[in-house]
Amino acid sequence: MNLHIDQLIIYKGGDRDFKYGIAKAYVNHIEGRGTTSDGDPVLVRWINEEKKYLVVDGYHRIVKGLLEGKQTFRCKIDWFGKQKWWLPPKEHRFSLREYTNKGVTNDE
Repeated sequence: MNLHIDQLIIYKGGDRDFKYGIAKAYVNHIEGRGTTSDGDPVLVRWINEEKKYLVVDGYHRIVKGLLEGKQTFRCKIDWFGKQKWWLPPKEHRFSLREYTNKGVTNDE
């Protein structure tokens, strides 16, 4: 299943230490420690209350794809996992629109 970046819940991370989230995956990528599972689907979990998919595994693949200009990712849904996943608060979520619209004005 292919999902657009806007359909995904992605933890931003990086507020202080870059230990988790897409910020950590980006730091790893620029330091030469990119994805080791290129070609595998991103693992997501359906979050019914938000009608979106939480990224469970695949942050490095998402970073690589974004840097290649992709906005849609091949995903595998974990429908049956019994683990309850932590949901990042909305203010700690990555939004591609937030980063692509920074610095853009109507005068340009």
